[in-house]
Amino acid sequence: MTMFYEPYMESCARCENTFMTRIERTRGNCWWIACAIGCIFFFPLCYWLCCASSKDTKHFCPSCGTLLAIRKGGC
Repeated sequence: MTMFYEPYMESCARCENTFMTRIERTRGNCWWIACAIGCIFFFPLCYWLCCASSKDTKHFCPSCGTLLAIRKGGC
């Protein structure tokens, strides 16, 4: 597993190509927990939840679509 927020060079074991990964940012469990706590107790500080670094980043092979790594965001 890598700890990258942005695409990086990787080789895919399935299609055996080297390429720049394709990323998707999604809201994981930590994001929802932080959102609930932030909205209840720290409403003015909830702007952090809009940042890309607060979301999970999934890295995929652009050729075959294999999930290569997940970088958990936030917590």
